Amino acid sequence: MMQLKSTLIERWRYCRDWASLYGGAPGAFMAGLGSAGVSNLHTLETLRPLLITIAANCLVLAYRKLSHASAQVCQICSICTEVRSLRAYKNLFWIIAALALASIGFSYLFYLLLGAAAGFLSGLFGIGGGIIIVPFLVWLFSAQGFAPDLVLLMAVATSLSTIIVTAAASLKAHHRLGAVDWPVVKQLVPGVLAGSLMGSVVADSLPTDLFKTLFAFFPLWVAFQMLKSYSPSLDSDQPPDERNLAGAGGVIGALCTLLGAGVGVITVPFLVKRRFNMRQAVAISSTCGLPIAIVGSLGYIALGWGNAGLPSWSIGYIHIPAFLCIVTSSRIFAPMGAQLAHKLPTDKLKRIFALFLFAIGIRLLWQVVV
Repeated sequence: MMQLKSTLIERWRYCRDWASLYGGAPGAFMAGLGSAGVSNLHTLETLRPLLITIAANCLVLAYRKLSHASAQVCQICSICTEVRSLRAYKNLFWIIAALALASIGFSYLFYLLLGAAAGFLSGLFGIGGGIIIVPFLVWLFSAQGFAPDLVLLMAVATSLSTIIVTAAASLKAHHRLGAVDWPVVKQLVPGVLAGSLMGSVVADSLPTDLFKTLFAFFPLWVAFQMLKSYSPSLDSDQPPDERNLAGAGGVIGALCTLLGAGVGVITVPFLVKRRFNMRQAVAISSTCGLPIAIVGSLGYIALGWGNAGLPSWSIGYIHIPAFLCIVTSSRIFAPMGAQLAHKLPTDKLKRIFALFLFAIGIRLLWQVVV
């Protein structure tokens, strides 16, 4: 409080001194006040990502409340006044949202669109959104003029940090359903923690071109996994193989942290091959995703701390505006994708999406070669 009071007094004296140059007239005082405001525009610009994120989350909350209210109105008469009123409010909401998006910078708009696409595709196909987030963040960061040798590291670190939010929500849901095999998780977690930390160290020490080449093969591998028919046959007479899970957890943690994605794509097939049923494999994978994301993100923060080449609003290698925008929009569109997964021909869509991933991988390889 005392600090705020001293700041206000200092600003008052600044305006008074400025106005004294114009003879102390009322208009001169307003001129001084305006000058003080202009001198602090850089402060508002610095706070801009935070203000945008608060506004976006308010929009998310408002839309959820509106959807919840529309689900509770009269469902017999679809043309009643109350339903019409809610429809009008929804239209007004989207108009305000469009105006809000139009008023912010293009980079934040693209981050929001990227989060929406990643969340929707993650819900539709059951894959992690990181496979989409990392390549597009590389291109967006490059377009904004970020340091070329830091672009991929920032993209991987930012993508990995978004998994914290999604993995926490997924863990809560699976635990509520009683699907998490905690004894198996306890065996995996020590290796996962060590591997996650090691993965961030390896990513930071790899040459940029080698790192880009390694990551370019990841979309190609995921596309191949999606194209081939994968229907594992489980022997119900044999129990799951729980040997050397700590070592396997280390490899999983290192790969996921190195790629900024792939927790489900890597972990689920491994557990299914160890004779865990699909429900257990998905729940265990979601549970391991949280410590991988937390430890890996902390590693990227520590390794990038104090790097002079990083842009503003970065904590280590994590770009905060991208993180907040992606998390905000993916929260809306992930449930939409999950709902459409039961209505659309997902097998055909998976083939189309796999070709899209092939194109992304080839594009990344081409950038390395050229």
